[in-house]
Amino acid sequence: MNPDSASTSTTSTTRRYAHRTGASLGAATLTSLSATVRAATNKNSKLQILQIGVNGIGNMQRKQLSNHPKVQFVGFCDVDATAFEKVKNGPWKEAWKIADYREAFATKADQFDAVIVDTPDFNHCPMMVSALKHGKHVYGQKPLVQQLDELRIIRAALKDRPNLCTQMGIQRAALPGRMQAVELLRSGRFGKAVEAHIWTQGVSQGTYFTGPWDPRASELPVPETLRWDLWQGPLTEALPYSRELHPARWRDVWETGGGILADWGCHLIDLLYFAYDLPSPKSVQTDTIQASNARHSGYNHAILTYPGGGDRFAREEFVVHYADSAIRPSFAALGLPISKITGHGTMVVCEDGTLILEPNGKFEIYREGKLVENEPFPEVEPRDHWKDWADCCLGENKPLWGPFDIGSRITEPALLATKATRFPNQELHWDGANYRFTNHEEANKAILSRNYREGFAPPELD
Repeated sequence: MNPDSASTSTTSTTRRYAHRTGASLGAATLTSLSATVRAATNKNSKLQILQIGVNGIGNMQRKQLSNHPKVQFVGFCDVDATAFEKVKNGPWKEAWKIADYREAFATKADQFDAVIVDTPDFNHCPMMVSALKHGKHVYGQKPLVQQLDELRIIRAALKDRPNLCTQMGIQRAALPGRMQAVELLRSGRFGKAVEAHIWTQGVSQGTYFTGPWDPRASELPVPETLRWDLWQGPLTEALPYSRELHPARWRDVWETGGGILADWGCHLIDLLYFAYDLPSPKSVQTDTIQASNARHSGYNHAILTYPGGGDRFAREEFVVHYADSAIRPSFAALGLPISKITGHGTMVVCEDGTLILEPNGKFEIYREGKLVENEPFPEVEPRDHWKDWADCCLGENKPLWGPFDIGSRITEPALLATKATRFPNQELHWDGANYRFTNHEEANKAILSRNYREGFAPPELD
């Protein structure tokens, strides 16, 4: 079923829904901040933005904010000088360009109010914490961080800077169908949740990924336009330059990305957090045919177990199955016909129905094993993922889908599923409050954190 075909001319939370979730992390969080504590912005001035990472997805962020009348990009930071070709003309021709983000904070912090971080995952935490330390609003790409312990670091920074507006790059969450799916599940329309199944498409040679377990690519000469030392940021062991790392396939490398599980997890698992306000998982077990090495693995099936029960869950544990490589559940075993949704998908099995959601917001609903064609959908109001963040930075109160408090929670299971590929077929018990595994010291030593190169660690906050 395609919810876009229903009578929904609007696209986000109702006033009732926005008000309700303002007191909860379960869905869009209503940002309500005092104008006196905002970082040098108000309703009569422009939001001055520094963008770190200019090319790739950075192009989309600028495009989405380019027609906001109160947004101005005043600075661009990128380690590859060729990226500045994208911003040398038009509305950005007067903006300054810089290679080292640390220099931007050290010498130009008084010139911007907000920071957009569009860099490879392993740089996220140092850059975002630097922005928060300097009192800047932050828009950060997903997954929010690359290491499990960086969840602790980013949350501590948020606690220290509670009046700053943040947003994680899960723009799909604000699509009409996805917000309708959240409301359908939250309302209990299908009864208590029984279990969830989530899957990604296959991992293959392409723009962003190579094949799982592929050997490292051969070293190439570093282009003259690229500051390779700066690109490596916090890494303590130097990586040889190759086009498999820069500009896009760093996602596949253990030290720099999170593979397809972390890359897509925040776009697929988020539905469960918005709908059910999930806590940290109790455990993770990722089954795969071979442990990840220098590259991430494939054919992964992660089992994430959450506390269940209560008025939302049918069982004492709520189990989420998360797989890559197009590994879908058995529809016959669930009493369902085979779904026409063949790409990435999120399935929530409830007592009185099943919902299957695509990333673009299209979904199917099943009752008693049959596809439902006439399910009524909740009315939703328009939301704009990027502009709402900018407006909140400027002093308005709007519901945000993806502030860092819930963004870090959505990132957590995606990272757990990914990191557990180093210990395949082993159940790791997770203590989310203390950021450690309670039954596996080797895992605590191997997959919780990284050592940071001197000068590139997340800064301490005052």
